[in-house]
Amino acid sequence: MTYFQQNCYTLIGILLMIVGICTFIFPPKFGNPFYGAITKWTMKNETVWADGQKLFAKSIIIIGLIFFVISNLNLREHLPSFSMVLLLIGLWNLSKHIVHKILEKKYPGCT
Repeated sequence: MTYFQQNCYTLIGILLMIVGICTFIFPPKFGNPFYGAITKWTMKNETVWADGQKLFAKSIIIIGLIFFVISNLNLREHLPSFSMVLLLIGLWNLSKHIVHKILEKKYPGCT
């Protein structure tokens, strides 16, 4: 196995943390359809958009930490690659849902 194959999950975790930090420091501008957490609900209001981007950036950092921890606990040997892809997709969608619910409670009149 190559170095990349052995440390793929570690690299994915680090990459996700870097993307989350960059999104937190340089949030996307309002109405940008290509970058950030984009939902119909967040596109309605600039305040909700800005807060949503910060929350989603934090959730991406947490997802990156989860992948980093899994890779360093040597759980990757017992988990097939497909399950890690499903974990990433599931965590990504779960984080969007959680961010939406947090924003819905924080800004009830914007829905």
